[in-house]
Amino acid sequence: MINMNGRNKIPILIAVAVILLIMIIGFTTQQRESLTPVEKWIGDAFMPVQRVVSRVYFGVEDQVRTLIKSGEIKKENELLKEELRKYQSELIEAQLIREELNELNNLQQTLNNIDRSGFSEPITANVISQHAGNWFQMFTVDAGEAKGIGVNSIVIGSGGLIGRVYETGNHWAKVISIIDNSSSVSFQILRDGKLQGIVSGSVDNELSGYLFDPDADIVVGDRLITSGIGLYPKGILIGEVTEISTSTDQLLQNIEVEPAVNFNRMNKVMIINPITYEE
Repeated sequence: MINMNGRNKIPILIAVAVILLIMIIGFTTQQRESLTPVEKWIGDAFMPVQRVVSRVYFGVEDQVRTLIKSGEIKKENELLKEELRKYQSELIEAQLIREELNELNNLQQTLNNIDRSGFSEPITANVISQHAGNWFQMFTVDAGEAKGIGVNSIVIGSGGLIGRVYETGNHWAKVISIIDNSSSVSFQILRDGKLQGIVSGSVDNELSGYLFDPDADIVVGDRLITSGIGLYPKGILIGEVTEISTSTDQLLQNIEVEPAVNFNRMNKVMIINPITYEE
């Protein structure tokens, strides 16, 4: 015989009452104008039980729906995050390609302004390392002797003149820029080629120089290009005059120059070589 203590009797009684209630409701589902007193009493007696059962049922149903919906939302969020990562990756790649194309276009425009007669076709190279310092006064590119690059090959960047090659390997070359204190470039004023002078780098990576004519009509904003005298071909943009002063002996006009190339940031360069003819 099954021994039911007080704790076990209560759930069983509730279950039996609920079953009776369902049976009674089933018997009384036919439409009638009025209920018997017994039916009313039973309905009133079991109403609290029905209310509890309904609350439990709908509460459980809401929790189940919430769990299902939460799982679906989590899955949708993961899919959206993955899609967002994909779009971000594609956007970054497109941005890099666009920046590279813009840099190459700027390089090409710089080359178009240069008198390249007597010089080889340009060789495109990537900057792969920078020497100590915040400025690219010296750096290395990924092209060398295997592509015909040699010492004193001329290096051009997006906007203008960078400098020259001073050391080479088969597949690399080291470049010294015009802002280095060992560099000097002969220039002329773009708007008046008769006005010429020399600009040099410095230990502070600043570009400065002087004009040969102490009475030269030069103004702030004048642009300097290579004169074609010396190593560099004529027509490469060097920079823009930002300051003018006269030496104490009144013999020279000194100038400060903002370089045409951003020496804080360089990714690609073009290199050209003088054409040599064998006898």
